[in-house]
Amino acid sequence: MIAAAMLFALPLAGLPSTATASPLLDVVAGQFFAGPKVTPDEAARKRAEAQVLGRQLAAADPAGAGMHYDNRASEWGDPVLYLDAADAYLTAADKDGEMPMAEAGIERARIALDVLYFHLDTTADKDFRMVETSDIPDLIVRANAAVDRGERLLEDLARRGDGEVASADKPDKAKRERKPIKTRPMFIAGAVVTSLGGALLGVGGVGLIVGSVNQKKAEDPTIYGTGYDAVEDKGERGNLIAGVGLGIGGALVLGGATMMIIAKIAEKRQGKAKEKNVSFSPTLNGATISGRF
Repeated sequence: MIAAAMLFALPLAGLPSTATASPLLDVVAGQFFAGPKVTPDEAARKRAEAQVLGRQLAAADPAGAGMHYDNRASEWGDPVLYLDAADAYLTAADKDGEMPMAEAGIERARIALDVLYFHLDTTADKDFRMVETSDIPDLIVRANAAVDRGERLLEDLARRGDGEVASADKPDKAKRERKPIKTRPMFIAGAVVTSLGGALLGVGGVGLIVGSVNQKKAEDPTIYGTGYDAVEDKGERGNLIAGVGLGIGGALVLGGATMMIIAKIAEKRQGKAKEKNVSFSPTLNGATISGRF
């Protein structure tokens, strides 16, 4: 931003790009060009000295290089250095996204065009020649190319700015709407799991009874030998069945009941709840579930 502010403080000449010198150009020529005789060779020597430092600056700081060229160009009235300044400003504008820098580059290229056309004017001072007459056509082509480049760059920078604004204004994507839970299949599944758990609870209860009965038999002093071994074996199997049945059956009953409760809560939240009177009761042979579905 400092570079952009400084370059507008430099002398500007908003001169028309015509093949003949205007009155305003005559005044500028009187300011810049009055003095000792200047030949293209002398101008090229001074220009080369300025371009050494400009090239060193251009790689890291194109805006700084542009201001360096601009100062030397305005001091000597050198159209080539104005073109060097234009190129550096346009490079900086493209790099930093600064539209004022691009506009300054276009302006310097137009100043170079005016100075070049001044050199072609038959009334121009013959003792002031910054470039060879034979080089002027190529320099005019270069100047016009810089103007075209600057105008395209301004359009590109405007599009970049519009893109940034659009990106900033773009609303965040709406959170994906959660799909509703299919409550009926969940409720039925919960009922089935609960029934299975109830059945296993019944099996576990039977095993518990078998273990208890055989435990009492094993305590009978009249039972011994192979009879005792058979009773002990039945008791152990009964206890094993009780442990597995009660453990797994209890887990299934709790899981199934949870699924049923979740299904009912989801139905209420989705506004689909219907009156359901559900009752669950474990029995010796399993479990019973009754109600309206």
